[in-house]
Amino acid sequence: MVPGKMILGSLFLGTLVYLFGAGSLTLMAEQTKRPFTVADDIETSLLLPLEDGPNVRFSPDGSYFAVYSERGNLARNQVEDSLRFYRSQEVENFLAHAKESRLPSPAWVVNRSEKEGPIIHNWRWLADSSGVAFLQPAANGNYQLVLADLRKKTIEPLTSPSEQLGEYALFDIRDRSHYVYTAADPQDAKSVPEKQERESHAPAIVGTGRRLEELLFADDPLVKKIVTAPKGYLWAVVGNKRFEVKHDGKALVPQAQPLGRGLALAPDARTVALTLPVPEVPSSWETLYPPPSASSFYRIHAGQGSARQFVRVDLQTGAVHALTDAPVSMDGGWIAYGGPDWSSNGNQIVLPGTFVKAQDNAPSRPCVAIVNIRSDASSCVEMIKSSHADNPTDAGSHTVIAARFVDGDEQRVLVSFWKENWSTWTTKYEWKGNRWEMIGQSEGEEQSGLSGLQVRVKQDLNEAPLLVASMKGNSRVIWDPNSQLKDIQLGQASVYTWKDKEGREQKGGLYKPANDQAGRRYPLVLQTHGFLEEGFRPSGTGFGPAYAARALAGAGIAVLQLGEQCAAPAPNEGACAVSGYEAAANQLVADGLVDPDKIGIIGFSRTCYYVMEALTTGSSLHLKAASVTSGVMETYFQYMQSPEGSEANTVIGAAPFGEGLQQWLKRSPGFNLDKITTPLLVNAEGRGINVLEMWEPYAGLHYLHKPVDLIVLNTDEHVLTNPAVRLASQGGSVDWFRFWLKGEEDPDPAKVDQYKRWRELRKLQEANHKVAAGN
Repeated sequence: MVPGKMILGSLFLGTLVYLFGAGSLTLMAEQTKRPFTVADDIETSLLLPLEDGPNVRFSPDGSYFAVYSERGNLARNQVEDSLRFYRSQEVENFLAHAKESRLPSPAWVVNRSEKEGPIIHNWRWLADSSGVAFLQPAANGNYQLVLADLRKKTIEPLTSPSEQLGEYALFDIRDRSHYVYTAADPQDAKSVPEKQERESHAPAIVGTGRRLEELLFADDPLVKKIVTAPKGYLWAVVGNKRFEVKHDGKALVPQAQPLGRGLALAPDARTVALTLPVPEVPSSWETLYPPPSASSFYRIHAGQGSARQFVRVDLQTGAVHALTDAPVSMDGGWIAYGGPDWSSNGNQIVLPGTFVKAQDNAPSRPCVAIVNIRSDASSCVEMIKSSHADNPTDAGSHTVIAARFVDGDEQRVLVSFWKENWSTWTTKYEWKGNRWEMIGQSEGEEQSGLSGLQVRVKQDLNEAPLLVASMKGNSRVIWDPNSQLKDIQLGQASVYTWKDKEGREQKGGLYKPANDQAGRRYPLVLQTHGFLEEGFRPSGTGFGPAYAARALAGAGIAVLQLGEQCAAPAPNEGACAVSGYEAAANQLVADGLVDPDKIGIIGFSRTCYYVMEALTTGSSLHLKAASVTSGVMETYFQYMQSPEGSEANTVIGAAPFGEGLQQWLKRSPGFNLDKITTPLLVNAEGRGINVLEMWEPYAGLHYLHKPVDLIVLNTDEHVLTNPAVRLASQGGSVDWFRFWLKGEEDPDPAKVDQYKRWRELRKLQEANHKVAAGN
């Protein structure tokens, strides 16, 4: 800018400040920014905690740390994952020199991109800090265990693409010559397609004992991934020898623990801790290890295949030794996540959720346990609690998600957990001679190096993630992965509280339309399936299809992201969830923010049932529009796909046979579709089994001449990651609720057919209203 223009610009700015004030200038600047869209959501780099731990991790020697991030690239229609490696010393130098403006550069960046994510699975440092290992997709559809060598800056395969490691393969590693993993036996992997080929030419096949998905959709990617996928057996590499680990000549099939690594290789690489099915559950376990309440759906049953236990396996001999001679807590109905972890000397192992056999053979409840490998003695760090209504003493309970030794020290343990509002906390324990004593508790999972350098992801509901380093009182940003958001109007999100009908305080995330005007009432969309207060989550949840909180707010619709504090599965589960939705919406209406005649709701997975419950039971919400995507609805059609062991018997209160059928006619949403007056968008994921699962509400409402639309997303994912499919799902939500709650249509020519179809649904809706009014 030339000097004259600079002077004029300064005079103009000064005049604006005089006339409108600095605050008004900020508002004007915000108004010039474009609104946040679904495309912005997809292309935002997220640095959220991972299933197997935090996304920032220091190397064992503290000399490096790595940070994992993921974003979508719509132009390429790919998910992009990255691991950025930083030298701790360079970051410490940056903190020590406040005038240094140049951000520290990564020592190495590993980038991976594929059609679907995540691409970098379950990454972890090698014990000697020379690099990290992770699972990544192979070109043939299998997965490979690879080593990112930090010193050589190379990616080396540790397993062959021909080995059938699935998406959910387990592994652990000490170094490039000592690791364990799960993969299919070559003969098993070969037998599945051979069997399908034989059956395709056979005049008849036996269907008895087989799953419906396998018979109808043998080629469906989801069926291949979950139903007909061969078992993952335990394999080991010791030195230069690769072999399948067997016990008494039989292959071992480790069981995954939710959110945990599943396998924990001992420091000497001779033994692995894992979870195996109990061959024959003794009848005494039914009373020794009771569920949280008499009404619990999950409990221990005598016989085969009903329980798992933590064991350690000698890799050379295949010998299996039970660590507690008791089941994992999850199988007894006590929720706890995570896998085992060894102390650095190999003497102790921590188990995040297991029953421990009492010395007097009395019934017991599970705990986070420490097992001494030499003596087999065990001690409890903390008890696992239950949030079930039958356990009032467990009020304020939390859910254990991981347990590990602090830097391998057998005298100190960290237990990470979710509070009732889903925020992540960590409790630190120390061994005090004869018991474990809590010595501290903090929010989050901040990572610290050996020198005291701390690195964390700074983010909240409104602040996109920044990588921040701190040391000796100095704190500075070292990476901003989302600088593009500075030119976009994000709007405001905040924690919103209300009380349910029982007087319990509830929390949710409230996303207000940009430039919210006092006194104006807005349409509202309720997004279900949980609220996480921590982290930047533009969609509202950070997972799942259909949700689009900030994009909906950018379109002038208020959004409340909320959870369900209801026991599940349980007879009052649906009513409990709907009651919470009603209380939240009613308070927003009372606050003057929401128009009571313009409320919509989104259900996904488990909460599809809750939405269908709200639509069929005369909820006071008076919903104007709704959508459900790929989930449980407790309908007869879904039940008959897999009736054995169905939890629907617990939720509905009976099996749908004999007198129990009357209960189903009253309570199952599928038998009450005639009560629905709300336009419903039904989304199925994939053209296979999920269409069948989502067919009943669509077909029934279509037959009844109710406004319903069916969209089949071209995917085999449940939690969507592919950018194009996310745009179809989340963008479809924005269009659907703008149409029904605001009467607006996107002028995009590609959507002409969509709105033509929806206008016909609106005519159908109007006709139904006239019939209901007696006109």
